[in-house]
Amino acid sequence: MRNGDYYMLRKCTEQEYKEYADFAYGLALEQSKSGYPTYCDGIKTKEMFMERTQRAFSDDTECLLLFEYEGVVDGWIHYYYFPEDRYLSTESFNINCHTQQALQEFLELVQEKFKGYELYLGYSKENTEAIDFLSTHGFECIEEDYNNTAFLDKYEPVKISDSVVRVTKENYKYFRALHNNIEGDMYWDSDRIYEDIDNWIIFADIRDNQAAGCVYFMAADNGWFEIFGIDMKDNIFDSDVFQKLLEKALNAAKELGGKYMTFFCDEDGEDIVTKLGFKCVGEYVCYKKNLV
Repeated sequence: MRNGDYYMLRKCTEQEYKEYADFAYGLALEQSKSGYPTYCDGIKTKEMFMERTQRAFSDDTECLLLFEYEGVVDGWIHYYYFPEDRYLSTESFNINCHTQQALQEFLELVQEKFKGYELYLGYSKENTEAIDFLSTHGFECIEEDYNNTAFLDKYEPVKISDSVVRVTKENYKYFRALHNNIEGDMYWDSDRIYEDIDNWIIFADIRDNQAAGCVYFMAADNGWFEIFGIDMKDNIFDSDVFQKLLEKALNAAKELGGKYMTFFCDEDGEDIVTKLGFKCVGEYVCYKKNLV
């Protein structure tokens, strides 16, 4: 109860999931009413949304909550957490009309249940209600990017210089030297990527036995790849290196039978990304809060 209004979060049952799934999916298609990951990128489907949400009923580290306002279901929140990393985030945050009230309830819940965790929440800039709340409730904005989709059936591979090489555990020093300088609050830091390197594709542009830049990506789903970043030497943007690495990533994804590639890119590289055929889905922001 807040200022005479009644709203609440409660655990969603499997029967209620079936009842409200179409409603929640409709919200997932509206960037002003949902959180990330967005389902309006031309890649993710309704079937993928349903399959991902159902995991909340079989995974002990996930939970699906219904949000009610004045007794009416206004949306749902699907959260997950990694206890070993003290990491907490949401798989969907789809609210129709009362986003700030839902965020208030969710924040109170997780502050009590997940003390000591780091909470990460991502939204489209179109979701102004969410951004206004987060920016006034102790959250730090740690990322602002353009969300881009490449449709690889329309991409024509280009020849890339031999200076661009695949990074493995044997020559991982090239990648680590760059990534250590920018990883900050990233979940995928140099150590985690190294331990999981079999699931990553990393290329480095080597000049004078140093990496001028690195691109790193992985398969997100069948035929869908996601670039997690392009790191630059001394963290200085070099348009030639950036374009060469991006083209190499697109070439490799297409050779592997890829259909789509996602890339969250900052403003420096967005013109090159667009030139290479990516379509901008929208602007993305990520906020972080330490739950103490």
